[in-house]
Formats: sequence, structure tokens, C-alpha cells
Amino acid sequence: MGLFGNLFKSEFEKWVEGASHEELSDAYEDERQQWIKDGFNGGTGEKTAKMNRLNEEINKHVEEEWENNPKRNRDPNYRWTDANRWDKD
Repeated sequence: MGLFGNLFKSEFEKWVEGASHEELSDAYEDERQQWIKDGFNGGTGEKTAKMNRLNEEINKHVEEEWENNPKRNRDPNYRWTDANRWDKD
């Protein structure tokens, strides 16, 4: 983002980028509970901007965990059903 990238970020943005997966999940759940109490964003049912940002960061963490999982099959042609086939070749 450059030299002045962090200069214009809010405290929430800075926290989101440095938070752990558990902290993000807890914050999302708190925000979701508040969203429910408030009547689903004024009756529109749309998630708040804060919920969307937390969800993006959670998804990024999950993707990184999946990429770095040593047990993951890295074969692009592998199908999860191959491991449980009845007619093994």
C-alpha cells in the first residue's frame, strides 16, 4: 500500500489485519448478535460493513490455513471420492 498506507487506516482496520482467527470469529459473532438485535440492519437484511470486513479477513485466514495444511492432497486431479471408491484400480 505504500509508505503512507497505514496512516489513513482506522483502528478497526489495523486490529482486523493483526487479529487471530479466534478473535475475528468472536468479533463477528458479537457483531452478528448486535445485527440481530437491531432488526437485521433496519429490516433490509443486509450485513453491515463491519460484518463483511470481518468475514473477508476470516476467509483469508481459512484460505491460508488450507494452503499450508501438510495433509492436503496437492494433486489437482484428485477427487475426494477417489479415496473411498469401491472399485479400486
